[in-house]
Amino acid sequence: MSQDPLVISFYTENSPYQLEAMSLIASCNSHGIEAEVDGIPSEGSWERNCAIKPFFIRKKLLEKKRPIFWVDADAVFKKKPDFSSLSHSDLAFREMKRFSNDRRFKYFSGSLFLNYTQRGLKFVDKWCEHCQIWIDKKADLQFLDQISLVDLIERGEQVRVVRLPIAYAKVFDIDAQEIDPEEIVIEHYQASRRYRFWRG
Repeated sequence: MSQDPLVISFYTENSPYQLEAMSLIASCNSHGIEAEVDGIPSEGSWERNCAIKPFFIRKKLLEKKRPIFWVDADAVFKKKPDFSSLSHSDLAFREMKRFSNDRRFKYFSGSLFLNYTQRGLKFVDKWCEHCQIWIDKKADLQFLDQISLVDLIERGEQVRVVRLPIAYAKVFDIDAQEIDPEEIVIEHYQASRRYRFWRG
């Protein structure tokens, strides 16, 4: 029997994201979803905090030795998800077709599945390596997790990918006309638009 993924996320301690995370936790509890949402110290900026996402996902994957489903802390579950379609994949994320020419937003990493498979583990290692190069260069880290995801997929990393449907990665405003509200499983409120210049 395949194991449902553990839902994970993190939020920056003593920041506005802590309140957002409380809503995520409450939604998981209300729908009986197994989740771990951790508070972590700030790296000093929104960009640096976002850049550690791949490292956090890898840490959880190795610790739990089971599939992982990441959601951003400012998302909520509207209903209990059915993860069965992901069990034979290594990686799943939403492709944002409206942003097909913009590497920052082409692949949405706000909802992301990584399986505890050889290919899944190898992919997350490559993802972390790729991000670390940019961090070491002290390069622009804005949207690094998403841009690096595009880089790896486009260079042909051997990984079985499933595209998540909009219902599992719905953005509250830009997707407002794209899906029946009754079908939404995960909705993202993108608090970064309000808090990204917060320093702590």
